[in-house]
Amino acid sequence: MKPFAPLALAAVLAASASAQSTFTDPANLRGERVAPRTGRELPIDQGATGLEQLLRKLNTRASLMLIVAHPDDEDGGMLTFYSRGLGARVATLTLNRGEGGQNLMTGDFEDALGLLRTQELLAADRYFDADQFFGTEVDFGFSKTKEEAFAKWTHERVLYDAVRAVRLYRPLIIASVFIGGVTDGHGQHQVSGQIAQEVFKAAGDPSVFPELTREGILPWQPLKVYARVPMQAITAQGLFDYATGQFTPAKFTNYVTGEVTTTTPSVDVTVHEGKIDPLLGPHRAIEDFVSYVQFARQGLGLQKTQIGGNMRIPPPGAFDVNYHRYGSMLPPSRQKVTEDSFFDGIDTTLAGIADLAPTAFPELHARIAKIQADINVATDHLDPNNLEKVAPQLADALQQCDALLKEVEAAALPNEARQNVLHELRIKRVQLNDALAVSLGPVVDATAEQANLIQDAPATLHTSITELKDQQPVFPMLKSTSGVEMHSSVNFFSYDQHHPPAVTPDLQLTPRFVSTITQPYFYRDDIEQPVYKLRDPALRNAPETPPTLVVWANYTYMGATFSVGRVVHTGPQPVSIVPSVSVSLSRSAGVIPLDEKRPMVWVESRIPLSKCLSYSNDIEPASCNKFASQSNVQLHLPPHWRIAESANEALSPDATHLTQYDGFTLIPPALQPGEQLAATVSATLDGKEYREGYREVGYPGLPRTNFYKPAIYKAVAVDLKSPEHPVIGYIEGTGDEVFNSLFALYGGHIQRIPIADIKPENLKRFQTVILGVRTYAAHPELHGAPTQALLDYARDGGNVVVQYQTGEFTSADAPFPLAVGNAAERVIDETDPVQLIAPDSPLLTTPNKITPADFDNWIEERGHGFLRTFDARYTALTETHDPGDPPQRGGLVTTPLGKGRWTYCAYALYRQLPEAVPGAFRIFVNLINP
Repeated sequence: MKPFAPLALAAVLAASASAQSTFTDPANLRGERVAPRTGRELPIDQGATGLEQLLRKLNTRASLMLIVAHPDDEDGGMLTFYSRGLGARVATLTLNRGEGGQNLMTGDFEDALGLLRTQELLAADRYFDADQFFGTEVDFGFSKTKEEAFAKWTHERVLYDAVRAVRLYRPLIIASVFIGGVTDGHGQHQVSGQIAQEVFKAAGDPSVFPELTREGILPWQPLKVYARVPMQAITAQGLFDYATGQFTPAKFTNYVTGEVTTTTPSVDVTVHEGKIDPLLGPHRAIEDFVSYVQFARQGLGLQKTQIGGNMRIPPPGAFDVNYHRYGSMLPPSRQKVTEDSFFDGIDTTLAGIADLAPTAFPELHARIAKIQADINVATDHLDPNNLEKVAPQLADALQQCDALLKEVEAAALPNEARQNVLHELRIKRVQLNDALAVSLGPVVDATAEQANLIQDAPATLHTSITELKDQQPVFPMLKSTSGVEMHSSVNFFSYDQHHPPAVTPDLQLTPRFVSTITQPYFYRDDIEQPVYKLRDPALRNAPETPPTLVVWANYTYMGATFSVGRVVHTGPQPVSIVPSVSVSLSRSAGVIPLDEKRPMVWVESRIPLSKCLSYSNDIEPASCNKFASQSNVQLHLPPHWRIAESANEALSPDATHLTQYDGFTLIPPALQPGEQLAATVSATLDGKEYREGYREVGYPGLPRTNFYKPAIYKAVAVDLKSPEHPVIGYIEGTGDEVFNSLFALYGGHIQRIPIADIKPENLKRFQTVILGVRTYAAHPELHGAPTQALLDYARDGGNVVVQYQTGEFTSADAPFPLAVGNAAERVIDETDPVQLIAPDSPLLTTPNKITPADFDNWIEERGHGFLRTFDARYTALTETHDPGDPPQRGGLVTTPLGKGRWTYCAYALYRQLPEAVPGAFRIFVNLINP
């Protein structure tokens, strides 16, 4: 392989330099700017341990990027070993946000779940000490092959996201958990493994995505690429593909060289993740110093939507993870057969920065050596009880770094060499800034009176800024995502220089500071789209939209200037800017039965208390008088829709009283069979129209994200017969929208049942009891007496319907033996035909005659959690399977039980009902028919 030549691209890039733009990196993905504090920093990253961590980083320029498919795929132990143990700068590129996964914490799915899992991964990253990148791909659910994943995402898009991320972060090493083959599991994993190897060469090739160069994102060539060695054994039958449940011939492809082998990749590097590091401190569960993998598992355990609340911490001892090297740009003389580290053969010292411009700037070595000397003194003389002792050396190194940056910017260097050196020096400048800040200990805080600030409305911020002893006064500077800055002076607040150690000025914000709505920069028009659109393309690869408001304080110490920033917050939540009017629908879709039982749509309008609500059809709600009539908000309804005329009609399924956020109910018009109507609800305030609304996504301990959706409701007319006034109980699992979908049909005739109320005397009043998705995973206390009460209820004439469950659900929870399948017992293609093998069953005939057509137009999947085995006393009603897979008959099984009935349904009805898939409603109504 050709040895790495850092200036090889200089001639190519120099010719096009004049056409290049300067990429401003608004999300700071390169890490070249100081990042503000969020208040969620770990104790290890503060005080003495925080300074020691920073000194480890200052002594190396090692860097790596791990590429995986979903949140929770990452090798956290490896990331922690290299980042916290060796001081490397590490990042993870996660292709999607896990939108198609399950949710053990809330009822959010799809894009809202993606926002949850993003925040969970960012929380885990704080343990790994890793930077985070994302692709623009969407997790569309389980995929059995990478061909399916590439068909939805396209190879070009995934490679573009990876190339862009690598060129921004500029890692020396690329690594992956997956290898691009069947040992990876399902197809999205395989895609990430293949792309991790392909990007190794593509990122450094200027002919690949030249538009990135024109944008100012220059090619970058990593030096080596690794992937974790598969643990799966090769048997006489070959490799077992758990995604398809079948054996396949052993085949391993190196996507860097094109070589294909039939033997397991060799072990080239072993990462000793079980190594103890006293700097990580003791863990409360094991009362001893922890290893890298133990520390990382604490972060992994924060990804609760997929893992739940109990994360097993590995016991002390060896925990080795093996990696295979797939490519290297090092000359053979610097490449060992078996390596001790990913960075073997690479000069990761600060002196290595000078090698990026070996001839054009000969004094660079000496200048960097002086910076290194200061860092060495600070490292050798660090006193945990007197951090300020090393501040002079850090300040001197920071000044030298600033001076060197100016010289390199002005030097006559090839553009690529200049950018490479500047990047490395800017990284060191950020680390020196942070180290000096930790050693001196100033604190900057900034709070708002409410977490959601109204767009274009004045606001007040309260700040608190620590002054340094014997230093000049410090004044806050405010920056907003709208690009507006406020450089404060004594005119902004009453400042008394004789009132240290802190000043607490208030900042009065004019509307221009709160002009930009805080919302995710990525979105899609509907959940069938497998990739995101971008509101701001410059934010591509960012984990989230940058903070709305940040207050900065610039300090000067011994001639060195450093900055400390704080994201403006209210309590633990960062502030957001929200629109003056938010129009939200309780559901985005619903069916309209042809018997005129039309569903009601609850509309929530979040309006400031100073506004008055009225309707364009002159129907004025009584609650209008609650608002002071300073402005008028008008609601615009689609033709022939009406507002509920009685108070009973206007109650939301979750509403107990009206608050400052008023609401009302809309009733769609009658439709013809098969007709669909998409209706947009909008409101106008002061001449501005609002067509979308937001809700907060999150749970305790996790930052909330405002999730925006257009106020569009799709009504679908369907031939749906349903029982008159059924009495239905619903036991919620990990969360789904089934209850709300059925509430639209039955109103108060469906009620939630708390686990504590599952007792014989409480169940008697229900004709049907439905168990939500993964109830046994969400509620282990459901085992035992509550389950027996449900079975007895069925024997006494009740109807029990159990939706999709996971391995926690066993024969003890069912009337007769059964076993929920593993990953192979699922059908991922929503277009797979479904055969009715018991067409005369009452569940397929009453009150709706079910046909294969009722499985048309489904979304995302047929289902998962199909039964692998079940007792002969159950009757299987359907059969389906993905192409090439064995038949799946465990998707819908039922059995008479005493005077009643018990049914298990693995079909993903919970995904279909919120999207108003007609057949799903017809099937579900049959299942709950008494």
